Order: sequence, then C-alpha cells, then structure tokens
Amino acid sequence: MSRPTFRVILAAFAVAGGIRAEAVGIIDLGLSDEFTLSQPVVQVQVGTLGPLDLSEYLLDTGASGILAGINSSAELRSLGLVTEATYVDYGVAGPQSTGVSAPYDFHFAGTDGVPRTLPGARLQTSSGNFAFYSGIAGMPLMTGRTVGFDLAAQADMNALRIGVAFDVPISPTLAAHQYSVPLTMYQFPASGKQSPTDPLPENAALPFAPVRLQYGATTGTAGFLLDTGAQQCILSQAMAFDLGLDVNGNGTLDDEALSFQTVAGVGGSIEIPVLRIDALSLRATNDVELLFRDITVGIIDIDPALPGVLGMNVLNSGWEIHALNTFLGIDPGPPGVFGRVDLDFRQASALQGEMRLTLDAGRETFVAQGALTLAPAAGVQTQLQAGYATIGGTASLLKTGAGTLVLDAVNTLTGTTVVEAGTLRIATPNALFGSPTVVRPGATLAIATGSGARLPSITLAGGALDAGAALAINGTSGISRLVVVSGSLAGRPSLAIGSGGEVRIAGGPGTSLEVAGLSVDLVNGARLDLGSGRIDVASGGITEAELLAGLAAGRGDGSWGGLSGIGSSSAAADIAANGPRSLGWIQQGDGGFVIAYAAPGDTNIDNIVDILDAGNFLAGADPGAGRTGRWSSGDFNYDGLVDILDIGDFMSTGLFDTGDYLGGSATAAVAAVPEPGAGFAVALAATCWWAGWIRRRGPQKA
Repeated sequence: MSRPTFRVILAAFAVAGGIRAEAVGIIDLGLSDEFTLSQPVVQVQVGTLGPLDLSEYLLDTGASGILAGINSSAELRSLGLVTEATYVDYGVAGPQSTGVSAPYDFHFAGTDGVPRTLPGARLQTSSGNFAFYSGIAGMPLMTGRTVGFDLAAQADMNALRIGVAFDVPISPTLAAHQYSVPLTMYQFPASGKQSPTDPLPENAALPFAPVRLQYGATTGTAGFLLDTGAQQCILSQAMAFDLGLDVNGNGTLDDEALSFQTVAGVGGSIEIPVLRIDALSLRATNDVELLFRDITVGIIDIDPALPGVLGMNVLNSGWEIHALNTFLGIDPGPPGVFGRVDLDFRQASALQGEMRLTLDAGRETFVAQGALTLAPAAGVQTQLQAGYATIGGTASLLKTGAGTLVLDAVNTLTGTTVVEAGTLRIATPNALFGSPTVVRPGATLAIATGSGARLPSITLAGGALDAGAALAINGTSGISRLVVVSGSLAGRPSLAIGSGGEVRIAGGPGTSLEVAGLSVDLVNGARLDLGSGRIDVASGGITEAELLAGLAAGRGDGSWGGLSGIGSSSAAADIAANGPRSLGWIQQGDGGFVIAYAAPGDTNIDNIVDILDAGNFLAGADPGAGRTGRWSSGDFNYDGLVDILDIGDFMSTGLFDTGDYLGGSATAAVAAVPEPGAGFAVALAATCWWAGWIRRRGPQKA
C-alpha cells in the first residue's frame, strides 16, 4: 500500500455523481488477479550525493510525495543529506513522523534508462519499511508528464518486469483496442508540519478513476484512488456496508471475511479482513465499461471519506501467470488483460488526467445487454447456442418455451430473470449472481448438482425450484433469499439457512413447504419467516431441541419479530394489531415435525379451536401426568410450563368453536366473540377447576 497523506476527500464523491448509471457497452474481462507482486519502479539519485546502493523506488500514483524507507534514509544521511524539519504523515496504519530534507534535484529514470530531473525537491526520510522497495516515488515525478507502463514486457524472460517510460507520446485519438478512462485530480492539504515556519515536503495531486461495484443485485459508483503502489483493491467500511457485504447484519465484516491480511505502509502495518465482491468495472469515456468479476478486496478506512483504492492487481491482471508459465516452458495461456497503461498528467494543474488502456484484442467481446427473451421450444440449449456468450446490463431476462435453457457462463445481469415456462438450469455458480429470479406456474428453476448457485433472491410464484438433495440459503455464497408465494421445492430437499440467509413464506394461509431437513444458523442472522403458512420437516430432519431453540430466537420478546430463528411476520403484524397469534408445532406419528402459523389454543394446528383442543389442553395440564410442556399440550407462551398464563392465552383469542380462524382477520376474530356454547362451558369449568387446584398446590411441571 502506498503513502498518500489522506485528509478530507469529500470532493471524491463528486466523481461518482458524474457517472451514468448504465454503459452503452460492457466488456467482460473475466477474473481479476487477487493480488500482484509486479509494480512499476524507477531508479533514483538525489542531488550530487552520488550513486545509491538502494536506488530502486516504487513509482506510485497513490503517493503525494517522495519517501525514503528506513534503509534508504540511513544511506542518504550517511552521504550528507540535510534534514530541515519534521512532518507527520498519515497512511494505512496511522500517523508517522518523517524528516523533510533540504531541496535537492531529484534524478530518476524508468526502465528505458532515459534520465529525468525534478528540481529543488524536498523528499521525506522515514523509519518505514516498504517491502521490496527502498522508497516510494509518487506523483511529483509524474505531474505535468505522461508515463507509460509496458505490461507486456513482463513476458520477456530477460526482463520479467513492467516497462516504465516518461514523456511518452499519446495520440489525441484512440487507437484500435484502446479505451480512455478520465481521471480527476485532487490536491490534499499538507497539514502535517510541526511549526508554521517549517518547509513542506513535495505534495502533488492524486488521480481518481470512476469505478462501479456490484455485489449481488446491489451496485455502487464512486471515485477510487488510482494506486499503482497498492497490490490489491481496497474498500472503505462504509462502501462495504453499503454494498451489503455484512450479510448477517451484525455490524462487523469479520464473520464474512475470506481471510485476514497484513498491509504495510506509512504508519506501520495493520491486519485487515479480505472479502470478495462480484464485479468491478472502469467506465471509459466512450460509455464502455471494462468489467472484472470476482474481485477480492481488503477492507480498511484510510480516510473516512475515501471510498476505495483501485490497485495494481486490476491493471496487471493476467500477466504474472502468463510470465510464470512462460518461464516454466508450458503453455502460457492468454496474455494479460492490458498490454499497456498510459497515464497523462499534463493537465494535472487543472485537476484533469487520463488513463489510456490498451486491451488484449482477444478479450474485446461485448456482453449482451437489454431485455432478452430466450425461448427454446424443446430439448436442451445452452446460452451460447442461443446466441449469448454472456448476458449483462440492468434489463430483464425472460425464459419462455417448453425446452430447457442452460446458463453456463458468469453473467453480470442485474435486471430480473423470469422463468415463464419450461426449465431454466443454472450450471455455474455465478450465472445469475446479480439477478433476482421469479419462477411462474408450471415452470422450473433447476440448479445443477454441485454448482452451488448464488443469487440475490428466488421467488416461487407458482413454479418449482429443483435444487437436488440440498438447498443452501445464505447471504455469503448461496441464494440470499427464498420467497415462496406458491409453488414447491422439487424432491423435498434438506433446507439449510445460513449466515444472513432468509426463507419467507409470503403466500396466504395454507402455503407450505416440505423439506427433508431444516437447519437455521441462529448465531449469524439466518431467518425462516413462516408468514401465515407452514413447513413440514421429515423425521430425523431436526431435533426437538433445535426446533425449540429456533422458535425461541424467532419469538424474541414475544412479538415473533426476532432477527434470527423461526418466526412469523404475520404473527408479528397480528400481535401489533392486538390479535393474539403465534407459531405452533406438533410432532407427527412418524417423528417429523409441522410448524405453522397458529392461534393460541389450536393445539393440533388444524386452524380450528374446538373441543379437541380443550381436551388436549386439559390432558397436558394434568399435573399428575408429568409431561413436559409443549404447544400440543397447551404451552402457548414457550416457557416450558402449562399454567394460568396459557389459560389466559387460550381464552383471549375468542376463537373457541368459531370455525376456521384463517378465513378472517385476527382483529375481526377478537372483536366479534360469539356466545360460548356448551362445549366451551364444559372446557371452561374444567379449566377453572384446574386453575383452582394449581392455586392450592402451587405451580407444577406440565
């Protein structure tokens, strides 16, 4: 990571305001390298101090000055470097005191060996260690110039490094396969001097590039610092939270981290979480987005207003593996994504710049955009056979026709996918990673075995979801949300709701799911919302203890609005409207469980409160029976006891012998209580006798 002095950067968000929401064209450049070792370097010499043993400095667009590392600083001081002041700089790990030198002519040269000079420059000396490099040479060397990076030079076994040249000619018109990305320059205040009379170190403006990010169906745009000194991309915590990377909503990203990584720079080193986002794209001036998929990003707040850093791993993507394969004498595969990167900072004083990217011609394939209808009439057809190698954009995809369409590529579509007829099969995990998907009556969404599909949401609106023997719903790597209005899960799979995942039954009363097994991650925010529906779990699919733990989490404070577990938004809404509703459960004869929206008193959850329920209640309440309190025996408040509180719940519904209570609203049922019948009188008398017995004997276990 590089050395910029980061302070207030509110202006960076103005860049985002100028980015249009959708590009005319999208070029899918595939997977970006997660990390890069290759970075541009220059050879340096300071004034007339003579040749340096430690002369290789990192050429860093993310650094506002020139900074010598600990060993280089010692060498320069031994040669007579004069330090005139102390300056406090800020970097990835916080503040660090540096020395400010007297003015020296700073000589430098790229790999072409052509010398250049920055006259009268005040560099900084430090106790920092910058990995492979003796120091960092930042934007003061590049301001007012052009600089070219020949990335293809890394394929030369005699060099194996990025070619660097200054003052390269840049044509006013784009050549074939070239794309121009506008850069906006920002001058950061130099606020680290310790005395008003101290001289300031070099402090040049830094470049920001327009970037669009995507995680699932969520997208965001911002101006990212273009940082050739960063070996990977960085997101601020605010940007990470805005994208939804905190999938379980617990306020930290540590649970979602793929790994933790130590990042070094000014101020020392710090350990940061590393996460993955689905896509990152650069917006070129001709309304083309250059899009990379599956980007790993480090999460750190360098400055509260800095949304992110565009690292060298994106610009150099593909070259290191190509060079390694060439060195090993095996098929090197395709070259890197960009053959050249040319930066034009001649207008930096006007806060304008340009990044010219020369794209590998073999990758220049545009992604299909716009509303699409794909309608295989019969048989099986891949998306390529249908004419679309990749599908992107913000419009919709409609699958019609009785045949099967196979999505076997990573598609960046963010519009809704609708399966109107036939079968849509997902054959690769990220085929619809950004597209909410709806399955209509008679249609099927199938997930190929082992594909581990990731989607922002699936809504069953009468259709079927065929996920094989196991269905994972989680916000990290699976289907984030499953909504069931009507329809079914083919083959009765085991349902695992993991970190940040949600399953919601959104249909009316009677909407149900049948699963072989059920697990709900209570620690990491997983939730099953039964609404006014029900779920049937086969024998052995969940233990009673696991079920009760899930219900306790979903019930929360009694409102059924818990943030995790097995809950009911319908019960929560009814309770808020003074309608006593809950979730009930019974164990069936084969050992399986049924959990359903229910009214207190409906012990057998058949949607009727009648003499059978009164009988169950009285039998369960018999203190001599020694039974554990269950819903089926009258434990309606989930405290493990059947007592006077449950009697109150039984009585408060006013539903005894009124018929199917799911046919009307809870409020109406409470408002219109019929005259009690004979059965209710018998039940009431028996209950009152039991309540009197409890008062005489004290509370007992049910």
